[in-house]
Amino acid sequence: MTAFVAADAILGATTIRQITQANHRTGLEIRKAMTSGGATVQQLSGLKSEEVTSLTSGDLAAVVALNTSTFCSVGLALSATTITVPWKNRDCGGVFKSGSNHSALSGAAALIIPVSFEASQDAENATCQFEVHWVSADGTTAGALGTTGNALGLQSFNAEFGLGPCYINGSLIEGVQSFRVTPGITLVKVSSSGLPRPTCISIQQVQPTLEIVTNDIDAVATTINIFTEMTSANCYMRKRAAGGVYSAAGSDNIRFTFAAGLSDTNAIEVSETSNGSGTVTLHGKTLTASAVVSIP
Repeated sequence: MTAFVAADAILGATTIRQITQANHRTGLEIRKAMTSGGATVQQLSGLKSEEVTSLTSGDLAAVVALNTSTFCSVGLALSATTITVPWKNRDCGGVFKSGSNHSALSGAAALIIPVSFEASQDAENATCQFEVHWVSADGTTAGALGTTGNALGLQSFNAEFGLGPCYINGSLIEGVQSFRVTPGITLVKVSSSGLPRPTCISIQQVQPTLEIVTNDIDAVATTINIFTEMTSANCYMRKRAAGGVYSAAGSDNIRFTFAAGLSDTNAIEVSETSNGSGTVTLHGKTLTASAVVSIP
């Protein structure tokens, strides 16, 4: 017996590193059939399965750059390729096993979408949560299958990022404590001919929001309870530096942008002697992102 942890995820031609969380849900549903008015199960059948693997990574630059930097708005559709979520098996008396002694989930087709990008003043690093929605080749075969006897690719470290400034309509928001980008991508999954698994997954809607929390009430006081037009919004994540705090290179930071929409200061919160906070939610039309920008 051995324990295991997550390893770098392989999404076609791109490896996403610094995986901090992985959760696979099979989505299996079972049909339990009864006799007329019966109280006990007479037959069990497979009803449906929609497999989803949820991953969290600190490798933000690589994630943002997926699909030619459009991942935050349209996700990444892969077919006839290699998609692998490996598990590193621990070595009793050592660290991890060597050679072909690891397990993995592997498939050839999926629609991968971002769920959130988050950065916080108190967090050690910014993260992205994304989901792999597996596609069945024929409606019967699972989109992702577990395998054993796998070798791991080279596990290496890419950059990390931290909280940066936020601007709304060209004005700096003082006292930003965190921001969360929710791309708002919802999916529709198509099965047919009575088969249990989806053979086609499409984007149904994209409704992005960006939530900013600040502890400077003056920064948001004049917008409380008001629908405020947003002509531009930019939120940044700073690239961390080895041997320092943040990178001094300039154009190696991350930016999330809305070009138009509405802003809504929708919550003000205080608790005894703790610092209060105000929450601004930005409702944009189209979300864009870049991992090669300078911070003003």
